Amino acid sequence: MFPSLDLSLGNIYFAGLALTALCCALGVLVSRHPLNAAVLLIGAMLSLSGIYALLDAPFLAVLQVMVYAGAVMMLVIFVIMVLNRAREDALPRFDAWSVATAAAPLALCGLLAATMIRHPLQASAAAVRGEPEPIAERMFSMTGGGWWLLFVAVGVTLLVAVVGAVLLAKRKLDTPAEEPAQEAHHGH
Repeated sequence: MFPSLDLSLGNIYFAGLALTALCCALGVLVSRHPLNAAVLLIGAMLSLSGIYALLDAPFLAVLQVMVYAGAVMMLVIFVIMVLNRAREDALPRFDAWSVATAAAPLALCGLLAATMIRHPLQASAAAVRGEPEPIAERMFSMTGGGWWLLFVAVGVTLLVAVVGAVLLAKRKLDTPAEEPAQEAHHGH
């Protein structure tokens, strides 16, 4: 995608995008506000899109921006706003269950790092490059194996999730709100 990009400049761009993606992902984990976490997740997804572009995969880069950073994050922000959960300000505590759950991804990252150290990535001019047309023909044709049905099922599932979120929010809005405790005000 960037034929004039030399190896050292490409490595600098990759390191910057990877560092941005990692910082945004860590920000999602420690963010106290759900909307801040959603915006940081968009930053991580855009950084991944830049990495795909550097790896000469423009189709994946565009899909990353359109589908994940665009449509999916719009849905996430919509659900946060509909459910009125944007007022959370307490950071959940890490307990034994969360530490045990974090062990599997950390072990996978360690295994990936060990593999990359033993077998570094090397560019190959003979590598086969995929074009979007054959991929689209395979995935969306009626005789291509039924992948189109999976996309329809995911779309219907997302639609049901949005309708369910709206109904849950409406049910909560229909119940009478509790009166906030009146604080004693002292006159000056």
